[in-house]
Amino acid sequence: MTKKSNLYKATFEQVLFFADEPQLVLFSSLADTKVVAVAINKWDNYENPFFAAHVSSEQFNDYLNEKFDLRYLLLKPDKKKHFVFDFNAIENNVVSLKKIELDRDKQKDLLPDSGLFSRDHTEEYKRPSKRKQAMQKFLVDGSWDLPEFSHFYRQVTDLYALFSNIDIYTDKGTPVDTKDVITDAFINPFKGGGSYSSLYKSLVGSLANDNRLHVSGITYNSPGHINLRGSTKSFKDISSLLSNFDDNSSLLKEKYKALDKTLGDNKLRALSADKFEESSDLAKLVVSQSKDLADILNVIEYKQLLKMAGSKKLIAAKVLLSIYRRAEKLQEYFLEGRVSFEK
Repeated sequence: MTKKSNLYKATFEQVLFFADEPQLVLFSSLADTKVVAVAINKWDNYENPFFAAHVSSEQFNDYLNEKFDLRYLLLKPDKKKHFVFDFNAIENNVVSLKKIELDRDKQKDLLPDSGLFSRDHTEEYKRPSKRKQAMQKFLVDGSWDLPEFSHFYRQVTDLYALFSNIDIYTDKGTPVDTKDVITDAFINPFKGGGSYSSLYKSLVGSLANDNRLHVSGITYNSPGHINLRGSTKSFKDISSLLSNFDDNSSLLKEKYKALDKTLGDNKLRALSADKFEESSDLAKLVVSQSKDLADILNVIEYKQLLKMAGSKKLIAAKVLLSIYRRAEKLQEYFLEGRVSFEK
Protein backbone atom coordinates (compact mmCIF):
# COMPACT_ATOMS: atom_id res chain seq x y z
CA MET A 1 0.00 0.00 0.00
CA THR A 2 1.41 3.41 -0.99
CA LYS A 3 2.04 5.72 1.93
CA LYS A 4 0.25 9.05 1.63
CA SER A 5 2.62 11.98 1.12
CA ASN A 6 3.08 14.41 4.00
CA LEU A 7 4.02 17.24 1.61
CA TYR A 8 1.63 19.80 0.12
CA LYS A 9 2.10 22.65 -2.34
CA ALA A 10 1.03 26.29 -2.14
CA THR A 11 1.56 29.33 -4.37
CA PHE A 12 2.82 32.63 -3.01
CA GLU A 13 0.35 35.53 -3.15
CA GLN A 14 1.76 38.34 -1.04
CA VAL A 15 3.32 39.53 2.20
CA LEU A 16 0.78 40.82 4.75
CA PHE A 17 3.13 42.01 7.50
CA PHE A 18 6.69 43.19 6.97
CA ALA A 19 9.19 44.15 9.67
CA ASP A 20 12.77 44.04 8.36
CA GLU A 21 11.66 40.90 6.52
CA PRO A 22 8.36 39.07 5.87
CA GLN A 23 6.59 38.11 9.11
CA LEU A 24 3.11 37.17 7.86
CA VAL A 25 2.61 35.74 4.37
CA LEU A 26 -0.36 34.58 2.31
CA PHE A 27 -0.39 31.65 -0.14
CA SER A 28 -3.15 30.21 -2.33
CA SER A 29 -3.94 26.51 -2.43
CA LEU A 30 -6.39 24.15 -4.14
CA ALA A 31 -10.10 24.89 -4.59
CA ASP A 32 -9.85 28.58 -3.78
CA THR A 33 -8.39 28.06 -0.30
CA LYS A 34 -5.62 29.95 1.49
CA VAL A 35 -2.49 29.13 3.47
CA VAL A 36 -1.66 31.77 6.09
CA ALA A 37 1.91 31.60 7.40
CA VAL A 38 3.79 33.35 10.22
CA ALA A 39 7.54 33.49 10.81
CA ILE A 40 8.84 31.40 13.72
CA ASN A 41 12.18 31.28 15.51
CA LYS A 42 13.40 27.85 14.46
CA TRP A 43 12.42 24.52 12.97
CA ASP A 44 14.88 21.74 12.20
CA ASN A 45 17.55 23.11 9.86
CA TYR A 46 15.29 25.58 8.00
CA GLU A 47 17.02 28.87 7.14
CA ASN A 48 13.81 30.94 7.35
CA PRO A 49 11.12 28.82 9.06
CA PHE A 50 7.39 29.57 8.89
CA PHE A 51 4.38 28.00 10.58
CA ALA A 52 1.18 27.87 8.49
CA ALA A 53 -2.52 26.96 8.60
CA HIS A 54 -4.85 25.89 5.78
CA VAL A 55 -8.07 27.93 5.74
CA SER A 56 -11.04 28.48 3.44
CA SER A 57 -11.38 31.77 1.59
CA GLU A 58 -14.50 32.44 3.65
CA GLN A 59 -12.65 32.03 6.95
CA PHE A 60 -9.84 34.23 5.66
CA ASN A 61 -12.41 36.89 4.73
CA ASP A 62 -13.81 36.66 8.27
CA TYR A 63 -10.30 37.30 9.56
CA LEU A 64 -9.96 40.30 7.23
CA ASN A 65 -13.28 41.56 8.64
CA GLU A 66 -11.80 41.29 12.16
CA LYS A 67 -14.18 38.64 13.45
CA PHE A 68 -11.14 37.11 15.20
CA ASP A 69 -7.42 37.70 15.50
CA LEU A 70 -4.46 36.00 13.80
CA ARG A 71 -3.81 33.63 16.70
CA TYR A 72 -7.35 32.23 16.48
CA LEU A 73 -7.09 31.84 12.69
CA LEU A 74 -3.88 29.83 13.02
CA LEU A 75 -5.10 27.86 16.02
CA LYS A 76 -8.45 26.81 14.53
CA PRO A 77 -8.23 26.70 10.73
CA ASP A 78 -11.43 25.30 9.24
CA LYS A 79 -9.45 23.07 6.86
CA LYS A 80 -7.83 21.50 9.95
CA LYS A 81 -4.27 21.33 8.61
CA HIS A 82 -1.05 22.87 9.93
CA PHE A 83 2.31 23.05 8.19
CA VAL A 84 5.91 24.20 8.47
CA PHE A 85 8.13 25.26 5.60
CA ASP A 86 11.32 27.14 4.75
CA PHE A 87 10.50 30.49 3.14
CA ASN A 88 13.92 30.48 1.46
CA ALA A 89 12.95 27.27 -0.37
CA ILE A 90 10.27 28.97 -2.51
CA GLU A 91 10.88 28.26 -6.21
CA ASN A 92 8.88 29.89 -8.99
CA ASN A 93 6.46 31.21 -6.32
CA VAL A 94 5.67 27.65 -5.15
CA VAL A 95 6.63 26.18 -1.78
CA SER A 96 6.45 22.64 -0.36
CA LEU A 97 4.64 22.43 2.97
CA LYS A 98 5.32 19.78 5.58
CA LYS A 99 2.22 18.77 7.52
CA ILE A 100 2.49 18.70 11.31
CA GLU A 101 0.18 18.22 14.29
CA LEU A 102 -0.24 21.30 16.44
CA ASP A 103 -0.26 19.76 19.90
CA ARG A 104 -0.40 21.83 23.08
CA ASP A 105 3.39 21.70 23.58
CA LYS A 106 4.02 23.29 20.17
CA GLN A 107 1.44 26.08 20.52
CA LYS A 108 3.65 28.27 22.73
CA ASP A 109 6.49 28.29 20.19
CA LEU A 110 4.46 28.45 16.98
CA LEU A 111 1.45 30.68 17.62
CA PRO A 112 1.65 34.49 17.75
CA ASP A 113 0.38 36.44 20.74
CA SER A 114 -3.30 37.32 20.93
CA GLY A 115 -4.53 40.69 19.72
CA LEU A 116 -3.01 40.98 16.22
CA PHE A 117 -5.87 41.75 13.82
CA SER A 118 -5.92 42.37 10.08
CA ARG A 119 -5.92 46.14 10.72
CA ASP A 120 -2.35 45.72 12.00
CA HIS A 121 -1.03 44.46 8.65
CA THR A 122 1.68 46.64 7.15
CA GLU A 123 0.67 45.65 3.60
CA GLU A 124 -2.81 46.02 2.09
CA TYR A 125 -4.41 42.77 0.98
CA LYS A 126 -4.72 42.77 -2.80
CA ARG A 127 -8.16 41.28 -3.24
CA PRO A 128 -8.60 39.28 -6.45
CA SER A 129 -10.69 40.95 -9.13
CA LYS A 130 -14.38 40.48 -8.38
CA ARG A 131 -17.12 39.78 -10.82
CA LYS A 132 -18.92 43.00 -11.66
CA GLN A 133 -21.15 43.89 -8.72
CA ALA A 134 -24.45 45.75 -8.66
CA MET A 135 -27.23 46.77 -6.30
CA GLN A 136 -30.59 45.29 -7.27
CA LYS A 137 -33.66 46.92 -5.73
CA PHE A 138 -36.91 44.94 -5.61
CA LEU A 139 -39.90 47.20 -5.02
CA VAL A 140 -42.54 45.61 -2.80
CA ASP A 141 -46.13 46.56 -2.16
CA GLY A 142 -49.35 45.12 -0.79
CA SER A 143 -49.72 42.96 2.30
CA TRP A 144 -46.75 40.82 3.45
CA ASP A 145 -45.95 38.74 6.48
CA LEU A 146 -42.44 37.76 7.57
CA PRO A 147 -42.58 34.16 6.24
CA GLU A 148 -43.53 35.50 2.80
CA PHE A 149 -40.51 37.81 2.76
CA SER A 150 -38.34 34.86 3.74
CA HIS A 151 -39.89 32.68 1.01
CA PHE A 152 -39.39 35.38 -1.63
CA TYR A 153 -35.76 35.91 -0.62
CA ARG A 154 -35.14 32.13 -0.72
CA GLN A 155 -36.28 31.87 -4.34
CA VAL A 156 -34.03 34.79 -5.32
CA THR A 157 -31.09 33.35 -3.36
CA ASP A 158 -31.44 29.90 -4.92
CA LEU A 159 -31.63 31.18 -8.49
CA TYR A 160 -28.81 33.64 -7.86
CA ALA A 161 -26.57 30.83 -6.56
CA LEU A 162 -27.40 28.69 -9.59
CA PHE A 163 -26.66 31.46 -12.11
CA SER A 164 -23.45 32.48 -10.32
CA ASN A 165 -22.16 28.90 -10.40
CA ILE A 166 -23.05 28.60 -14.09
CA ASP A 167 -21.25 31.89 -14.81
CA ILE A 168 -18.12 30.79 -12.93
CA TYR A 169 -18.11 27.28 -14.43
CA THR A 170 -18.48 28.49 -18.02
CA ASP A 171 -15.78 31.14 -17.62
CA LYS A 172 -12.74 29.95 -19.60
CA GLY A 173 -10.46 31.43 -16.95
CA THR A 174 -11.89 29.35 -14.09
CA PRO A 175 -9.37 26.79 -12.74
CA VAL A 176 -10.20 23.08 -13.06
CA ASP A 177 -10.21 22.57 -9.29
CA THR A 178 -12.83 25.32 -8.89
CA LYS A 179 -14.99 23.64 -11.54
CA ASP A 180 -14.61 20.37 -9.61
CA VAL A 181 -15.97 22.08 -6.49
CA ILE A 182 -19.03 23.21 -8.46
CA THR A 183 -19.59 19.71 -9.87
CA ASP A 184 -19.37 18.28 -6.35
CA ALA A 185 -21.97 20.85 -5.28
CA PHE A 186 -24.34 19.40 -7.90
CA ILE A 187 -23.59 15.73 -7.25
CA ASN A 188 -23.32 15.37 -3.46
CA PRO A 189 -26.92 16.39 -2.55
CA PHE A 190 -28.30 13.65 -4.85
CA LYS A 191 -26.26 10.70 -3.62
CA GLY A 192 -29.10 9.51 -1.43
CA GLY A 193 -31.96 10.32 -3.78
CA GLY A 194 -31.87 14.04 -3.53
CA SER A 195 -32.79 17.05 -1.50
CA TYR A 196 -33.47 20.23 -3.46
CA SER A 197 -32.88 22.41 -0.41
CA SER A 198 -29.54 20.64 0.05
CA LEU A 199 -28.72 21.25 -3.61
CA TYR A 200 -29.14 25.01 -3.36
CA LYS A 201 -27.45 25.15 0.04
CA SER A 202 -24.55 23.32 -1.60
CA LEU A 203 -24.50 25.75 -4.52
CA VAL A 204 -24.44 28.73 -2.15
CA GLY A 205 -21.63 27.06 -0.20
CA SER A 206 -19.52 26.60 -3.31
CA LEU A 207 -19.39 30.36 -3.88
CA ALA A 208 -16.65 32.48 -2.37
CA ASN A 209 -18.01 35.01 0.10
CA ASP A 210 -17.42 37.90 -2.32
CA ASN A 211 -19.58 36.18 -4.96
CA ARG A 212 -22.56 35.53 -2.70
CA LEU A 213 -25.79 37.49 -2.49
CA HIS A 214 -25.90 40.06 0.30
CA VAL A 215 -28.83 42.01 1.74
CA SER A 216 -28.06 45.73 1.84
CA GLY A 217 -31.39 46.96 3.17
CA ILE A 218 -35.06 46.13 3.69
CA THR A 219 -38.03 48.44 4.18
CA TYR A 220 -41.14 46.52 5.20
CA ASN A 221 -43.59 49.35 4.49
CA SER A 222 -46.11 49.13 1.66
CA PRO A 223 -44.69 50.34 -0.61
CA GLY A 224 -41.22 49.23 0.49
CA HIS A 225 -38.12 47.68 -1.00
CA ILE A 226 -35.44 45.01 -0.67
CA ASN A 227 -31.89 45.97 -1.68
CA LEU A 228 -29.61 43.08 -2.68
CA ARG A 229 -25.95 43.34 -3.66
CA GLY A 230 -24.33 40.80 -5.98
CA SER A 231 -23.23 39.88 -9.48
CA THR A 232 -24.64 42.11 -12.22
CA LYS A 233 -24.88 39.18 -14.62
CA SER A 234 -26.71 36.92 -12.16
CA PHE A 235 -29.32 39.62 -11.54
CA LYS A 236 -29.79 40.02 -15.31
CA ASP A 237 -30.13 36.23 -15.67
CA ILE A 238 -32.91 36.16 -13.06
CA SER A 239 -34.72 39.00 -14.83
CA SER A 240 -34.37 37.23 -18.20
CA LEU A 241 -35.71 33.98 -16.75
CA LEU A 242 -38.81 35.71 -15.39
CA SER A 243 -39.35 37.51 -18.67
CA ASN A 244 -39.11 34.17 -20.45
CA PHE A 245 -41.79 32.78 -18.11
CA ASP A 246 -44.10 35.59 -19.15
CA ASP A 247 -43.57 34.83 -22.83
CA ASN A 248 -43.63 31.02 -22.71
CA SER A 249 -45.63 30.06 -19.62
CA SER A 250 -47.89 27.48 -21.31
CA LEU A 251 -45.10 25.73 -23.18
CA LEU A 252 -42.84 25.72 -20.13
CA LYS A 253 -45.58 24.15 -18.00
CA GLU A 254 -46.16 21.50 -20.65
CA LYS A 255 -42.47 20.52 -20.82
CA TYR A 256 -42.14 20.62 -17.03
CA LYS A 257 -45.15 18.36 -16.48
CA ALA A 258 -43.89 15.84 -19.06
CA LEU A 259 -40.49 15.45 -17.39
CA ASP A 260 -41.91 15.52 -13.88
CA LYS A 261 -44.45 12.81 -14.79
CA THR A 262 -41.70 10.58 -16.22
CA LEU A 263 -39.71 10.84 -13.01
CA GLY A 264 -42.79 10.26 -10.87
CA ASP A 265 -44.19 7.31 -12.88
CA ASN A 266 -40.81 5.56 -12.82
CA LYS A 267 -40.03 6.26 -9.15
CA LEU A 268 -37.01 8.35 -10.08
CA ARG A 269 -37.70 11.31 -7.80
CA ALA A 270 -36.14 9.63 -4.77
CA LEU A 271 -33.68 7.43 -6.68
CA SER A 272 -29.97 8.02 -6.09
CA ALA A 273 -28.27 9.31 -9.23
CA ASP A 274 -25.66 6.56 -8.92
CA LYS A 275 -28.37 3.90 -9.28
CA PHE A 276 -29.90 5.34 -12.43
CA GLU A 277 -29.24 3.24 -15.54
CA GLU A 278 -27.60 5.83 -17.79
CA SER A 279 -27.84 3.79 -21.03
CA SER A 280 -31.44 2.58 -20.71
CA ASP A 281 -34.40 3.56 -22.91
CA LEU A 282 -35.80 5.36 -19.88
CA ALA A 283 -32.61 7.43 -19.68
CA LYS A 284 -33.01 8.37 -23.34
CA LEU A 285 -36.54 9.59 -22.61
CA VAL A 286 -35.35 11.59 -19.59
CA VAL A 287 -32.60 13.19 -21.69
CA SER A 288 -35.02 14.07 -24.50
CA GLN A 289 -37.53 15.66 -22.13
CA SER A 290 -34.73 17.43 -20.23
CA LYS A 291 -33.41 18.94 -23.45
CA ASP A 292 -36.91 20.14 -24.34
CA LEU A 293 -37.31 21.88 -20.97
CA ALA A 294 -33.76 23.29 -21.04
CA ASP A 295 -34.33 24.76 -24.51
CA ILE A 296 -37.46 26.63 -23.40
CA LEU A 297 -36.04 27.71 -20.03
CA ASN A 298 -33.06 29.15 -21.92
CA VAL A 299 -30.95 29.24 -18.77
CA ILE A 300 -28.08 27.00 -19.87
CA GLU A 301 -27.44 24.57 -22.72
CA TYR A 302 -28.35 21.03 -21.69
CA LYS A 303 -24.90 19.75 -22.72
CA GLN A 304 -23.21 22.25 -20.39
CA LEU A 305 -25.58 21.50 -17.52
CA LEU A 306 -24.93 17.77 -17.90
CA LYS A 307 -21.19 18.44 -17.72
CA MET A 308 -21.61 20.50 -14.56
CA ALA A 309 -23.67 17.65 -13.07
CA GLY A 310 -20.84 15.18 -13.59
CA SER A 311 -22.58 13.59 -16.63
CA LYS A 312 -25.39 12.37 -14.32
CA LYS A 313 -28.53 12.54 -16.47
CA LEU A 314 -30.93 12.18 -13.55
CA ILE A 315 -29.27 15.06 -11.69
CA ALA A 316 -29.51 17.30 -14.75
CA ALA A 317 -33.22 16.49 -15.02
CA LYS A 318 -33.86 17.23 -11.34
CA VAL A 319 -31.96 20.52 -11.53
CA LEU A 320 -34.07 21.65 -14.50
CA LEU A 321 -37.27 20.80 -12.63
CA SER A 322 -36.04 22.74 -9.61
CA ILE A 323 -35.24 25.80 -11.75
CA TYR A 324 -38.78 25.77 -13.15
CA ARG A 325 -40.37 25.51 -9.69
CA ARG A 326 -38.35 28.35 -8.23
CA ALA A 327 -38.92 30.62 -11.19
CA GLU A 328 -42.65 29.87 -11.12
CA LYS A 329 -42.89 30.70 -7.41
CA LEU A 330 -40.87 33.88 -7.87
CA GLN A 331 -42.89 34.97 -10.87
CA GLU A 332 -46.11 34.64 -8.84
CA TYR A 333 -45.04 37.56 -6.62
CA PHE A 334 -44.61 39.72 -9.74
CA LEU A 335 -47.95 38.62 -11.20
CA GLU A 336 -49.66 39.54 -7.92
CA GLY A 337 -48.27 43.05 -8.24
CA ARG A 338 -46.48 42.76 -4.93
CA VAL A 339 -42.95 42.81 -6.40
CA SER A 340 -41.36 44.66 -9.31
CA PHE A 341 -37.86 45.51 -10.47
CA GLU A 342 -36.83 49.11 -9.98
CA LYS A 343 -36.66 50.74 -13.41
